[in-house]
Amino acid sequence: MRTVGQTLKETREEKLLSLEEVEKSTKIRRELLEALESDDYKKLPPSTFVQGFIKNYAKFLGLDPNKLLAIFRREFSDKAHKPYVMDAFVHPADPKKIKITPGKVLGVVISLIILSFFAYLWLQYRQFVGSPTLIVDNPVDQMTTDSSNIIVEGKTDPEIKVSVNNQDIPVDSNGQFKTQISLSSPVNKINVEATSKFGQKIDVDRIVYLKTANPTP
Repeated sequence: MRTVGQTLKETREEKLLSLEEVEKSTKIRRELLEALESDDYKKLPPSTFVQGFIKNYAKFLGLDPNKLLAIFRREFSDKAHKPYVMDAFVHPADPKKIKITPGKVLGVVISLIILSFFAYLWLQYRQFVGSPTLIVDNPVDQMTTDSSNIIVEGKTDPEIKVSVNNQDIPVDSNGQFKTQISLSSPVNKINVEATSKFGQKIDVDRIVYLKTANPTP
């Protein structure tokens, strides 16, 4: 007499069906199907579940489930074959791997808020203990010019106070600043200073040479 596994496998092959097709239709994992067709009950869960697999598999193949279950009961003995719960049984085939619930969405939102809060605290701490950024694009150091007026411009962090030669100048929301100063001597020192709201300072010096017209002999 053919075993349950032999009957299932032979019928499936006669119908030219692959294990992947059976798995997709019955939602029984391939590992379990292979164990069923091999009559390898040590790799299957308890007999109650195995009987459910046999019933579904038999119906899918167009076989009489009751006849196969009767054969299975004669073959299978819980005492002789200790059931083994496979990982495939614990995690059955399910196309919906990730289930989104309102609780999960709320958890993600709360986590993002907490992360944003700590990021803000970190930035505030960095501003408190560190000096602000200060970049002077113009003038370049050791520059020579024949104009008595020169543009001083550059960039710093937002909300930073900037002064040029001790005179406060405006800073826009992006940290850009620009002003014009007059040169009064052949050698001019330009000091640009940035001060954070926590009192941290940084300054940059530039030396600019003013070319004067040669006196007429």
